[in-house]
Amino acid sequence: MKKLGIIGCGVMGGAIVARVLIDDFLKEKDIIGFDVNRERVERFEICVASSLEELIEVSDVIVLAIKPQTYRGMNVSFGKKLVISIMAGVPLSDLPKKAIRVMPNLGVRNGFGAMSWVIGETVSKSDKHFFEGLMNCLGFGMEVKSDDEVDKMTALTGSGPAYLYAFLKALQEAGREFGFQDENLRDMLRTLVEGSLMAVGFEENFEDAISRVASKGGTTEAALDVLGDEWGDKLKEAVRAAYERSKEL
Repeated sequence: MKKLGIIGCGVMGGAIVARVLIDDFLKEKDIIGFDVNRERVERFEICVASSLEELIEVSDVIVLAIKPQTYRGMNVSFGKKLVISIMAGVPLSDLPKKAIRVMPNLGVRNGFGAMSWVIGETVSKSDKHFFEGLMNCLGFGMEVKSDDEVDKMTALTGSGPAYLYAFLKALQEAGREFGFQDENLRDMLRTLVEGSLMAVGFEENFEDAISRVASKGGTTEAALDVLGDEWGDKLKEAVRAAYERSKEL
């Protein structure tokens, strides 16, 4: 089994480590971590590297789970090791020659990540096989054709959880105004999301799903009339802003 090195064990890097261990894809002894905050690595009881050089030396595959600014300030050689980057806005051309660029989201924590990736031309079949196994334990993903498509999926699914949380936050605030307690609202809204997604078949489009809930002249139709097209247009504008920002990083 290949040894996996993780540079950066913050929110996303830590979520990947946690899921890999829970899914039993790798054992603690097969994962090496490095972070300027050593406690972020130690919480997982994996191997702790004392330096970037040490991590690179003992790892077969290296995950870059750091900020683009941090990466551009690094002065190390990855040699012929496979590098998997989860950094937003850093194209393959700025990564080591043998690299895969993938954009996961926070769902990887529970094995429900939505991911897209682009694979460098020099990545071997063996490395691709390992990468695919890693992605399978993190969630659902798809290979795309270019960095630009990764940037677009970053705006859609990478940032997507925050859009959903913003929507739920607004519903929570409406519930408070109705006089409900937060502890009850949280449970109800979580169930709302889970149940709604389970009710939509894989072949059903969202437009048909909306029409099944919004009966003519009913309460849902009244609510959707207030939202109008502006709500959807604003969200699309937000996604476009995220895409443009990914180009600037």
